[in-house]
Amino acid sequence: MNDLTIEEAATAAARPTDRRPPPTPTARAVRRQSPTQNFARTVVPLVAAIVVLSLYSNSQNPAFLTSSNWQNILSQVCVLGILAAGQTFLIIGGQMDLSVGSLVSFIGVLAATRLDAGWSTTTVVVVCLALGVAVGLLWGLTVAFLRVPPFVLTLGGLSVFASLALVISDNRPIPVLDGGLTELGFGQWFGFRAPAVILVVTVVVLGLLLHFTRFGRNVFALGSAPRAAYLAGVPTRRLTITLFVLNSTLAAAAGLIMMSRLAAGDPRSGEGLELSVIAVTVLGGAALAGGRGSMVGTFLGVLVFGVINASLTFLQVPGAYQSLVTGGILIFAVTVTAVADLRAGRVATTQGRAAAFGTAVAGVVLRRGRGDAGNGEGSGASSL
Repeated sequence: MNDLTIEEAATAAARPTDRRPPPTPTARAVRRQSPTQNFARTVVPLVAAIVVLSLYSNSQNPAFLTSSNWQNILSQVCVLGILAAGQTFLIIGGQMDLSVGSLVSFIGVLAATRLDAGWSTTTVVVVCLALGVAVGLLWGLTVAFLRVPPFVLTLGGLSVFASLALVISDNRPIPVLDGGLTELGFGQWFGFRAPAVILVVTVVVLGLLLHFTRFGRNVFALGSAPRAAYLAGVPTRRLTITLFVLNSTLAAAAGLIMMSRLAAGDPRSGEGLELSVIAVTVLGGAALAGGRGSMVGTFLGVLVFGVINASLTFLQVPGAYQSLVTGGILIFAVTVTAVADLRAGRVATTQGRAAAFGTAVAGVVLRRGRGDAGNGEGSGASSL
């Protein structure tokens, strides 16, 4: 006798099944499907761009591929790289901060005025970093508890800090005499330029924090699915506050380095940095919707930005055209990344539909098989 009777087969065939269509993979779901492929798709073009630009520039000027020039490139992008490292955490966590550029200007002016007033270097550094922590705490509490959109909130902060920098400095750069902070911009550490060492150490430490700790995994979870992260036990509010505090503290440190490199507190030194920071972060593979990004990609994006500027300088391209070329390359790179994401989304959608179709066919075959087994058993019984 077969395992199913006629009544059981009829019951199995009539049992309601889940006919809900499978969820269509969204862009965020696609990003989570193959992080290795997403990483490779971002890193390989950036490395190729750096190599090609470097080789071409070196063919025109052999001084390009020298240790001194590369240290100079890293020093020039030090402030941008530190800001981008903090912004990477925020963007992966689904947040954003547009006030970092004006905060750099404000911190630089504040530090210059305090040094000019006779404050010690240690006191100035502590006060400026504490101010960065306070700003991040304010942004984080407002976003986490009042649910104010960070874009609007920090856009207002951009205007506030830019105005404060102009008011404190009386709309003029404040020169800084030789002091302890000069070492940050022009010092030599372990045989390398201090800004280059600071940038590399910052990227390495924050990269380890992002990719190899529970904190970093929580950041990715927060940006990918905030509600799911909350239900899984992730302290989403506290994590949001921490991200803003980390970002603003790094912005304050970048302001001190900027002042040191300029040897003055310039109220306009940070203008436009917030847009460049977001550009290089997205260029490095971070998604503005959150949940995707890497510190390696961000560093390569910053390095591409620095190599482009250095190449244009070595090739003696007029300054009026440098911004045009840089902006065009960034637009091209981001567009290529978007096209790749769309193609990946179509592939994932097609695979999802194929899997759903296969599941449906298997279900039909299984039900028909059970029905045939029931009918066979019934026929045998009648013949007996």
